[in-house]
Amino acid sequence: MQIARRFYPSLFLLLACIAWGLPSHALTIHYDLTRSEAIRACDQLLYTGKRDEADDCYENLLATSTGLEQADAAAALGNTRRANQLYRDAASRSTDPTIKSHWAKLYLQTHQTSDAEALYREALLYDESFLPARIGLAEAQSEGFTGRAREQLNAITEEHPDNVHALILLAKIELELQNLSVARGLLNRAMVEAEKQNLPPLEIYALHAGADLLDDKPLRIWVDRALRYNPSYGSVYSIPARYYIITYRYREAVDLYQKAVNVDPDLATAHRDLGINQLRINNVFAARYHLQQAFVRDPYDAMTVNTLRLLDDLDSMRISSVDVPDANDPNTIVGRVLIRLDREDADALEPYVIDLSIKAVQQFTERYDFQLQRPMVVELYHDHDDFGVRTVSTPGIGLLGVTFGYLTAMDSPKARPAGDFHWGSTLWHEMVHVFTLEATNHRLPRWFSEGLSVYEEWNTGPLPNRELSMEVLDAIRSGQLLPIDILDEGFVRPRYNGQVQVSYMQAGLICDFIATRWGHDALISMLKSFADKQDTTTALLDSIGVEPQVFDQLFSEYLQVKFGSLLDSLDEFNTAQQQLQRAWQLEDWISVEALSRDLVRRYPERVGNGNTYVVLAEAQRKQGNESDAIATLLSWHERGGHDPEVLLDLVKTLREADRYSEAVPVMESINWVMPYNADVHRWLGEHYLSVSEPDLATREYNALLGLQSDSSATAYLGMARAAMLNDDKETARRQVLYSLESAPFYRPAQRLLLSLSPGE
Repeated sequence: MQIARRFYPSLFLLLACIAWGLPSHALTIHYDLTRSEAIRACDQLLYTGKRDEADDCYENLLATSTGLEQADAAAALGNTRRANQLYRDAASRSTDPTIKSHWAKLYLQTHQTSDAEALYREALLYDESFLPARIGLAEAQSEGFTGRAREQLNAITEEHPDNVHALILLAKIELELQNLSVARGLLNRAMVEAEKQNLPPLEIYALHAGADLLDDKPLRIWVDRALRYNPSYGSVYSIPARYYIITYRYREAVDLYQKAVNVDPDLATAHRDLGINQLRINNVFAARYHLQQAFVRDPYDAMTVNTLRLLDDLDSMRISSVDVPDANDPNTIVGRVLIRLDREDADALEPYVIDLSIKAVQQFTERYDFQLQRPMVVELYHDHDDFGVRTVSTPGIGLLGVTFGYLTAMDSPKARPAGDFHWGSTLWHEMVHVFTLEATNHRLPRWFSEGLSVYEEWNTGPLPNRELSMEVLDAIRSGQLLPIDILDEGFVRPRYNGQVQVSYMQAGLICDFIATRWGHDALISMLKSFADKQDTTTALLDSIGVEPQVFDQLFSEYLQVKFGSLLDSLDEFNTAQQQLQRAWQLEDWISVEALSRDLVRRYPERVGNGNTYVVLAEAQRKQGNESDAIATLLSWHERGGHDPEVLLDLVKTLREADRYSEAVPVMESINWVMPYNADVHRWLGEHYLSVSEPDLATREYNALLGLQSDSSATAYLGMARAAMLNDDKETARRQVLYSLESAPFYRPAQRLLLSLSPGE
């Protein structure tokens, strides 16, 4: 991580907020009845849009009150430095959990979720049943999309069915999961209780609007009610806009955020989210404007600062484009791809990004019966934190790629340790999203979107790797897979560590199962059902005539057939791995070979980290069986093994044995994992020239040039020879001159120039 270049939401943020204060008039609704009557009277002025009067009220309390009430007044005025000190002083003199809970709320307002959690936990040490702290802790945890928050809030609402705050927080989670009837029931209960307790209904109105948005109903009734209560309540638009984000509908979200800032021009979060989502649909100039507006109003929001700094980097990236011809009619263009790459990566990566983009657009146009309506934008970042900020405005995310409709962003191979991921497969995965999202107007559920991308990775992508991790296999064995009609919960509100990855693989397996049993057309039929705004139950019935419960049973039987023997012996498998490790340490190569063969036989798809193919090949080499070792590694590669060091060693071995035809696909694989080896590009370029494939040869020599190695003369000469194969003597002459410019006495280039310049 490059801390000097990135703004992190941690200690520096808090110190900045304490030093300068929060922006005033940030409307935070307090449902906590432990606030004093005097503070609540000021709050009510703010809730009804009387901002100046509210400020006067808070100022008066700040000057005349003491203790917790004075700290609350300072916080309401945005005087964070003083509020923090007042809370600290009050907490030092008392064990009242109310003080720690109010102090924690300040941390939530300053984007310090982890610190807020810590304070809520301290409050619960004073009184483990203290309700405001229990609710506050659940609210802080809900920011991380944890299933734990949902469980806690369910328990709280059962114990305290009249608590408005808990009902609202739980309704938010149910809306994220698109459980609309449950969410509306919670909001209706909250509305009744808010009226009884004289609490503001604004957030309830906004969440009702969010439910109607998800249900494709007009928002007007709730918007009107909110604006009658508070004419400047811009959150009545920005809160429901969040549910457009969750359902991938970024263009519609932009419209709502724009309405939010029209109603309340000082709503910093709406300006921020409007800017971030303008950037997601590639409106860079509009994004910059609104992010700057957000910064003026709240200069300490990490998401705002991070994204503004990213925009400076975005301006320096190199942009290129390619028009994609129809696979069957080269004169017809079926799409355009704009490619944005970091300059230090661009020359080496661009040839491969273009190659894969053309193949993907051609295949998916046909497979999904959809033609791109606007250019697709592809961005690769050599700094993982830049990618994180580009996608969620926060560094350090655990993702490889993200797609926002026509724009997809991902890590480049340089963003991760060598061989850490297969960047070609990641780009293929994300390009599937472009087609499936846009073909349905972003109407498909998360599980189906991710499932189709995993399914295409397995069936049409550049890497035939179908490995399931031990964690996923264990989840299948222990019955932790979710029913298909609630599978989205595994992505949005995971209940255990690793459930998101399990859900990815489950979704891919489901799509693979449907295609295997009912054909690829069944997936297309489901896609069209979702485009028609149907739910998973209806899509299954319309496409394959099966209800969700029946499907779950059929899918379980399919998994048992496919993985049953492995699942039944998973403990034995793990024991055999431990035995293998001991044999390796003892250099007992006969036992290593025997144990490795058995493990490969049991789970041949395991080709990633911890696979036994490489161990088996090494044992065979130690015993002098080089040909067997080569055969083992070729089998590993064919199933999707992609460790670049192992592949490069295999290439050298194959070349030394004059097995060039077998070396070529291995070299291609290396470039989809780590495309920075000059020898591989040079070898591939020579091969493609020898078999009269000038376009592929040009791709390799372009990449070789991009590495800025000492092979530039060779690369230019290779491109000249490729141009000759295309009967393009003018280009050939220009490239050979470049070669001689790099190395004036390079004899092969001199000879080619002479052949191109007869009589001179």
